[in-house]
Amino acid sequence: MNKGLIGCAGLCALLMGAGLANAQDALKYEMLQQHLDSQPAQLRVVAGDSLKNVKITIADCGPQTVMRSIGSMTSGQIETISWKQPLGRYQCRVDITAQTSLGSAVRAKGTHEYVSTAALSMNIDLRALTPDVSDVMLHTNRPVQNASIKVTAEDGSAIDSVETAVDNQKDIKLSWTPTNKRPAVIEIRVEDGSGAWANSTIVYFQIPHTDIVFDTAKHAVRPDQEKYLQESLDKINEIIARMSQVAVDLYITGHTDTVGSAAANDKLSTARAKAIAMWFRKHGLKVPAYYRGVGERDLAVKTEDETPNEQNRRAVYIISNHAPVDESALGAFNKL
Repeated sequence: MNKGLIGCAGLCALLMGAGLANAQDALKYEMLQQHLDSQPAQLRVVAGDSLKNVKITIADCGPQTVMRSIGSMTSGQIETISWKQPLGRYQCRVDITAQTSLGSAVRAKGTHEYVSTAALSMNIDLRALTPDVSDVMLHTNRPVQNASIKVTAEDGSAIDSVETAVDNQKDIKLSWTPTNKRPAVIEIRVEDGSGAWANSTIVYFQIPHTDIVFDTAKHAVRPDQEKYLQESLDKINEIIARMSQVAVDLYITGHTDTVGSAAANDKLSTARAKAIAMWFRKHGLKVPAYYRGVGERDLAVKTEDETPNEQNRRAVYIISNHAPVDESALGAFNKL
């Protein structure tokens, strides 16, 4: 039996010991308080001594009383009893009797709450995180009663933490009080009325860096620009190390100014973003890398067509466990 998660993120499996028979712990049991309705309910019988005539009765824990007999058990042996339990909350009565090798009667019994519940999950709509972003929308697969959110800045300082009752909603907007810092880690937890829960951690670091210069209409990384890529890679690896408990990826988006055709700029920015990703990989990037080029479709500074502008010739590096979602349709990422 696992004290961790059963089948879905957020469904807590808790072991319960009960009714120790005597000072020698000759007979005891352990049980899962919660499980998915797609999985069987379980109880483990643990022999602390050689036992015979082991009989298990589990009542009020489903449509039928569960009765099992085990001829004998050696010291340290564990037997698992499983049964089908429909959705619901049950007050289960457990009664186990046996005899020790010396013929003494031993018994373990107790009443415990069992919860059989459906998997709880959520999807999150996430915009690119900036200091003025102060909410996320999430969608759960069934109504929940409570939700909480904790927001942390890129430097590790707390931005806000909010708990709220959501009154059996499936579409939930969670808001926090913004500061002048960019959110980087968002932790969300939801709970339903049965005690099941789901959680999600969103990681989103936009890496500050010096943009490298490419030769006109070229995408090869110039040797004199590699020092800037190394500076960026050092920052990227620092963030990856800090977030080692979360599986993150690197997302690189290339941009151009308005000089040249839109189609040519899309192609060029994609090639440059890929070249940067390949350089990072060659020089020690360990996480998956994704790249795309959006050409002149997302200008940092709005200009007329055929206007050279250094601020628009840039790349954006994002460390995240979710592919960035843009307000405009900029296209999908390619995996390196």
